[in-house]
Amino acid sequence: MQLRVLGSLELLTEGEIPPLGGPKPRLLLAALLAHRRRLVPSDRLVAILWENDAPATAVATLQTHLSRLRRVLHVEPEGPRLETRPPGYRLAVGPDVVDADRFEAGVAAARLHLAGDPAAARDHVDRALAEWRGPAFAEFAAVDGIRLEAERLEELRVSARELGVDARLACGAHLELVGELEGLVAEHPLRERLWSQLMLALYRSGRPAEALRRAHQLRHLLREELGLDPTAEVRDLETGILTEAPDLDWRPPPGTAARVAAALPRGPNLLIGRTDDLRTVRARLTENRLVTVTGPGGVGKTRLAQELLPDLGIAGEHGVRWVEFAPVSGPTAAVVALATALDVQRRPGRSLEDSVVEALRTQELVLLLDNCEHVLDAITPLVDRILRWCPGVLVLATSREPLGLAGEAVTVLAPLAVPRSPATAPADARRSDAVSLFVARATAARHDFVLDEATVGATTDVCRRLDGLPLALELAAARMRSMSVAELADRLDGSFRLLGEKHAPDPRHRSLHEVIEWSHGLLTPFEQELFAYVSVFAGTFTVRRAEEVCVRAGLERADVLPGLATLVDKSMVVSQLVDGETCFRLLETLRSFARAQLDARPHAAGEAGRLAHARAHLDAAHVAADQLGGAEEADGMRTLDRAVDDLREAFEAGIALGQLDLALDLVTCAREFAFRAIRYEVCRWAESLVALPAATTRPLFPLVLGVVAYGRFVRGDLAAAVEAGRAAVRYADRAGVSTGGLAERALGNALFYRGETDAAVVAMDRMTVIAQRSADDGLIAHASYMRSVAATSVGDVEGARRFAALARAAARGCAAPTARAQADCATGLCVRREDPDRALGLLHDSAGNAASVGNRWLRAFARTEELALRAARGDVDTALWGYSDVVGTWFRGGDWANLWLSLRHVSAIFAVIGEERTSATLHGAIHAAGAATALPFEPGDADRITATAESVRVRLGEDEYGRAVATGRGMRDEDVVRMTLERLAALTGRPAPVSARDERPVRGF
Repeated sequence: MQLRVLGSLELLTEGEIPPLGGPKPRLLLAALLAHRRRLVPSDRLVAILWENDAPATAVATLQTHLSRLRRVLHVEPEGPRLETRPPGYRLAVGPDVVDADRFEAGVAAARLHLAGDPAAARDHVDRALAEWRGPAFAEFAAVDGIRLEAERLEELRVSARELGVDARLACGAHLELVGELEGLVAEHPLRERLWSQLMLALYRSGRPAEALRRAHQLRHLLREELGLDPTAEVRDLETGILTEAPDLDWRPPPGTAARVAAALPRGPNLLIGRTDDLRTVRARLTENRLVTVTGPGGVGKTRLAQELLPDLGIAGEHGVRWVEFAPVSGPTAAVVALATALDVQRRPGRSLEDSVVEALRTQELVLLLDNCEHVLDAITPLVDRILRWCPGVLVLATSREPLGLAGEAVTVLAPLAVPRSPATAPADARRSDAVSLFVARATAARHDFVLDEATVGATTDVCRRLDGLPLALELAAARMRSMSVAELADRLDGSFRLLGEKHAPDPRHRSLHEVIEWSHGLLTPFEQELFAYVSVFAGTFTVRRAEEVCVRAGLERADVLPGLATLVDKSMVVSQLVDGETCFRLLETLRSFARAQLDARPHAAGEAGRLAHARAHLDAAHVAADQLGGAEEADGMRTLDRAVDDLREAFEAGIALGQLDLALDLVTCAREFAFRAIRYEVCRWAESLVALPAATTRPLFPLVLGVVAYGRFVRGDLAAAVEAGRAAVRYADRAGVSTGGLAERALGNALFYRGETDAAVVAMDRMTVIAQRSADDGLIAHASYMRSVAATSVGDVEGARRFAALARAAARGCAAPTARAQADCATGLCVRREDPDRALGLLHDSAGNAASVGNRWLRAFARTEELALRAARGDVDTALWGYSDVVGTWFRGGDWANLWLSLRHVSAIFAVIGEERTSATLHGAIHAAGAATALPFEPGDADRITATAESVRVRLGEDEYGRAVATGRGMRDEDVVRMTLERLAALTGRPAPVSARDERPVRGF
């Protein structure tokens, strides 16, 4: 069913227009659509239908119309629903039912793509505008109760046309846009954005005089009609046209490499200078596999790398991975940061470094290592191994010193060029990149600043005194909000002091510290205190989080937001939008300086800051962990994903400050997020905690030991998983505390995997009892789902259905997408033999619900079984391509237990399609890994695997089959996966699909 309001009102069911019964029912539907998904009181509907002339029977007539409308609408199970909710009615519709909703979603998608992929933005706008067939709500547009919605949609329509023009301008369609913009300007003469677009299109079409004439026309129109002047944006554009500013010229949209890098860090504004440096680094990247950009702190190494990414043009099929070492401290954390950016976990019997090299051996990508200088001892040996054993990997590093490896191409990034003397003409001064940067930033800070004869001397003096260092120039230019350039130059004399680095070999390095110290000296005592305390954040932070930390450290909550705003204004803190929310961060050098200020305070103050940060993030983790079990699950996952750097910092602070309970609590809060996201660093945290003797006496110890057991299970270390799980149960029983069911969950999985079915069922029954006693619907749904899958595997059909029903009821109770996905998965597995069509739909829905909230584990698990069912029904190509994604997900995450289960399905498909040798090799590897009889199975699956293997043996012959199986048994696990992925790619004729998580740089766990 489709409902249309972008034009005359229409209701379509399977392409047909059912009768609505006259003008009043049509008006009623229009009113409900204008307020869709919102409650409309009955008296409001009466007023809309009859205005001020309602008959005595109005309410009864309204109910009659609503009853008829229900019969028309309620024809599809998932279609629109007219709900009665006192004191009125609500029209519930899905996001794709109403053309206005599709239009708005298309416009939102276009805005999202505009910066990174203008062609996609253009296509989104075109599809969105195609929904329109006439004026919004047409004949009902002027009716009270509908008019405001109609006007809103019309305004959005014009905005969408402006957005489409922006996208087409970015794609180079300026010539064809001129005529269209002429018409739009005539239709909407007071919309300055359309005039600006017309001016830009004319300028790019080689018609600057006409562009300036249009600017004059707009100025005259605004003064005549409104008595106003054009906005600053229009005036700036006019100035740019007059001066032929290079940034107005059209540049081709980025290609494939740029789209790969679209989600990577971007500079906040236009890069000034560095043309030669960019050209040099580009050239070296085409000739060398390791290029390092070096230079003093604040010289712009990271900014240069950001500018370079969109047009690298050499990124391999796996794109670019950005590894940010600024928030990392210590060699172990550095290797973890690199591994997590690549989505690699430690493999059984391998170090984390070995696992990284193994994962990269067949990949083609650009590895960008940013701010390496403080982790060189840890990173350099690993980079050396990557370059030796991973031929498809190219490394671009930024560091204050070279890595010192053979074959390294080093580009030294010098400060920007400065004038030779302060006494120079303005035109000559502008040829200096340092002056150009300072003037651009000073003008942004103070709109009336002009570089002329009166200011050029002081300006060039400032640039020379700051050695042309970009960060120093940025900080100094920001001071122009409160002083003249002459006062700024004078202030430099009295305020610059060394920061204890008088003997640093690079004088520019000293000057940067002088600028930061000077800027810090301009802060009030409170601002200095706030600046020091917010340095505890390793990543971005919100106002609310800053308030939590600072209040714990002794500051007043009401002072934090104004103080942060001032720090942003003074360029000591950076603000940015993250998922529509304003967040803050400290630049690396500034954070280092601020941390030094915090450490210089009395010992208790420094500890108070770190402890306040740790406790605030523990509280946030508690809230987010609770959200994972309910309707706000997506918010909880998003919160934890964004906070991973700070969670790691909090964990390390807990250990360093002797706050063992805090560290234990943090592990328990983060565990479920880590399991669902297949980011198992939390298991390593747990391993380090349970090794501490003092931890064994804490109430949370059994739960943390359960995290250890789970981590060992997914790594395939089954004996160790069983040992840790049983120890957790013993500790819990002895202390009279709960395992939360986690130890039993890990035990049941590991025991099933080892074929110890009876013991596994006992562990899972205990897990189910714990969940029921908790009265937590999210926990009950999870336990019931697992118990249902276990029952399916042992042939207990009735038990499987009973537990699946319990999972379904609990899922309804908590409304968590993961719980719904678990119920669908359990039901799909237990009905797949009797009703494969339903099973296929349920498993597909399970994977979709899991993916919607970032539950990568359940998505991959449900997909494993869905694809097996598709293959059994003859859709082999879809299954093979899907398994390349699923196998890759398990492999990158280090979940070997589930990886082998998926490979078991792949081996069976290989046998069916004539890939007998590969199937036999994989069969041998699966047996060697002990995964031939592991959960999940139907009772007959073991026989089918045996039958499949026998058929392969017959077709290959005894000798060749034996050799293939022996080859599989002797292969390393990583080589087995690599062989499988290569065969899948060859058979499908296309590379393995990239999962949603791989479309952006990964951080944290």
